[in-house]
Amino acid sequence: MLYGKMYQNDVPWSFYITKLYEDRDGGENLAIRVEREDNPDAFSEWRLPDVACEKSFGFSEDDLFEIEKFLRNNESIMWDDYRKELKKHAESIA
Repeated sequence: MLYGKMYQNDVPWSFYITKLYEDRDGGENLAIRVEREDNPDAFSEWRLPDVACEKSFGFSEDDLFEIEKFLRNNESIMWDDYRKELKKHAESIA
């Protein structure tokens, strides 16, 4: 699910929520993928709620700090929006 876009130096970065999963302790996590539209090979993968970067290619360290800041500032909104989408999807199936 495309969550949103952020522009860095006029380059759009797309933020996708790729999945909701349970960690080994039973806690819920969201997997987030960020892609640069000017470089199809550039991506970074993050985990919420702890805002941890799991993989990255094609982003500078400063870019990763900007992504982390964006995720920290929007984390609760992302969770709320994702849960709303899940609820809508469940209602449309029923």
